[in-house]
Amino acid sequence: MQRIPVHVRGLDPISETGVITQLRSRPELTMVPAMSDGPDVVVAVVDVINPPAIDLIRALRGEGAPRIITVLSAPDDAALLAAVEAGVCGVVSRAEATPERLTTAITHAAAMEGVLSPKLLGRLLEQVSRLQNQVLAPRGLHFSGISEREATVLRLIAQGNEIKEIAEELCYSERTIKNTLHDVVSRFHLRNRTHAVAFALQEGLI
Repeated sequence: MQRIPVHVRGLDPISETGVITQLRSRPELTMVPAMSDGPDVVVAVVDVINPPAIDLIRALRGEGAPRIITVLSAPDDAALLAAVEAGVCGVVSRAEATPERLTTAITHAAAMEGVLSPKLLGRLLEQVSRLQNQVLAPRGLHFSGISEREATVLRLIAQGNEIKEIAEELCYSERTIKNTLHDVVSRFHLRNRTHAVAFALQEGLI
């Protein structure tokens, strides 16, 4: 059996050492002391999601951490969403952080799977739904980052339509269509409208 290389990083040295001690005896894992040793999974022991914790997660991402799971004490809805936004692929509550549960979470993370207990997953989905309905939808946006109008324009461009034809079909001015395309190109740092269409198709946005 090939062991999964794991690196543990924490804001609190005592908590970090505790997690390392828990995992060191697991035959499925091999503990690596530094990011330079090429871990498949990083365990961020942060206890609560606050600015230092977010900074740590982002720093790990910047150092090239491929997959990050975090151990939190009683994560609330805002903490779950903030952790996911910062770049973690899984959350384990401290109350459930037994060596067996952590090893299972690490194994799932290494297999490119998300890691959340059913209870935490339900809370995260509820938070996401609330964000979509209360914040994004009133502005005509979706989690994809593009609006219905932008998606429609990109779809019509992909079908070979010219700006004038799109403007006539959607009952907008040509300037509005051009501005819509420019907004997408700028927001996602793309080169031109062709790149925008390719990006949208690749990401499944249209």
